[in-house]
Formats: sequence, C-alpha cells, structure tokens
Amino acid sequence: MNFRGRRGNAQRKQKRPNEENADVTEDSSPIAKLFKTYQIELDSRYDKHERLVKKSRDLTIESKRIIFLLHRVSSDGGKDEILKEAEDRLSDLFKNVISGISSELSKRELYQFLRAFSPGLQEFVEAFSFYYYLKHETLVHIGEIHNPDFLQKSSEIPVDHKSPESGLPLSALLTPTDFILGIADLTGELMRKCINSVAAGDIEEPFRLCNVLQNIYEALGSFNYNRELKRKLMVLKNSMQKVENACYAIKIRGSEIPKHMLTDFFSNEEEFKENIDCDV
Repeated sequence: MNFRGRRGNAQRKQKRPNEENADVTEDSSPIAKLFKTYQIELDSRYDKHERLVKKSRDLTIESKRIIFLLHRVSSDGGKDEILKEAEDRLSDLFKNVISGISSELSKRELYQFLRAFSPGLQEFVEAFSFYYYLKHETLVHIGEIHNPDFLQKSSEIPVDHKSPESGLPLSALLTPTDFILGIADLTGELMRKCINSVAAGDIEEPFRLCNVLQNIYEALGSFNYNRELKRKLMVLKNSMQKVENACYAIKIRGSEIPKHMLTDFFSNEEEFKENIDCDV
C-alpha cells in the first residue's frame, strides 16, 4: 500500500510541469490577452464614471448652497454683497468643478457619460439663472451660461479659452435639454421668492413673478416630449397656481389685511398648506 502511494505521488509530481505549462499557455494565448485588454478598458471606464458622478454631486451640493444664499436677498439687506458672493462662488464652480468634468471627457465620450454629470449641470443652471434673475430681473439665455460675464471680469483671457485644452467647453457639456430642465427647476425658487417677498411686505413682486412663471409655463409646454420635463411641468404648474392664488388674495383681500399679516394669512389658507420647500 505504501508503494502504491509513493507511485501515485510520483505520477502527480510528473504532471505538475505540464499543468504549469498549460497555465502559461492560457495566459499567453491571444484570447486571454484580448479579454485582459477588455478588463482594463472597462475598469478605466467605471473609474471615470465614478469620478464624474462625484464631481456632479459636488456641483449639486454647492449649487444648492448658492440658491439658499440667494434667498437671503428678500429677507436681508445688502443685496449687492449677496450677489457678489454668489457670483464668486459660481465662478469657482465654473473654474474648478465644471472644468474638472470637462477635462475628463473627449468629444467621443460626451454622450456616453452624459447621465453621470447631467444632474449637476441642471442644478448649476438653476443656481445661475436664479442669480441672473435677481441681478437683471429677466431670464438668462443659454449663451450667458456658456460664457459668463464674471469670468471676463476676473481674467483677461478670452472666455472661449477658459476650458482646459484637453477637455470640452461648457457649450458642449450643457445640452439644450439640460438647460430647459434647469429653467424648469428655477420656477420653484421663484415661487419661494414670491412667498418671501410677501413676508417682507412687498406686494408688487408676486405680480411680476406670476407673469414670469406664466410665460415659462407657456414656453415649456411645447417641449413636453421629455419624460422628466413632463414631471417638472406638473410641479411648475403647481408653483404657478400658488403664486396666482397669492396675487388673487392680495388683489381681492389685500386692502383688508395688514401687510405684516399677509404671510400668516397665506399660511392659513388651504392652498398654502403644502410644503413650499419641496425640491422640484
């Protein structure tokens, strides 16, 4: 029995070099090399996707903070100081985060990774357009976002050369669809500004905002082919109705309600019981 055991061990030892040669042959085969190349390419693609998602998240978070800062214009003094701080922070976002997204992409990869950074760009459009409205009292054009004026003030370098040479300009990253979705999100902030204006005793601002919201709703109604835009149009309609109700209450019952009590009146009305801080 011991002899047979030793003989079996010897046979197994003789097979080990052949097995090692087989493993080496498999690793060096053209198919194995091809799949190794696929693995490296897929890993690189996944890593790039995760980096873009992280940059989009950073862009979203900072844009929301800028929007929160801009809402202080209605309640605090120093409008110019608040707008200047928002302008500086938008400029930092443009130069750092958006340029970081741009440097990751080539023209061939743009639509391959678009969904990774698209939410961040929509939030940036919302923050930028809200800043632009508070400063100029008009809606922003997509060209103003592609080439912001504050970048021209901060540097003598032409705006067309602000994006990294290895990446894409913002005009390529920001698609018209993302711009429209960002403007749709802006309407929620305009509705909040209406309520804040009433709280501050400004009964003229709601009528101006109501006109703006009605024009946006009418314009975006012809672009409801997008599923996400359809959902945002429903929220837009709800925000517009709240502002219309506020204007109605001011026009009909504003004379019998003191200005400092208008906010309490709206909070007790049935149409203002919903949470106005819900995100679009």
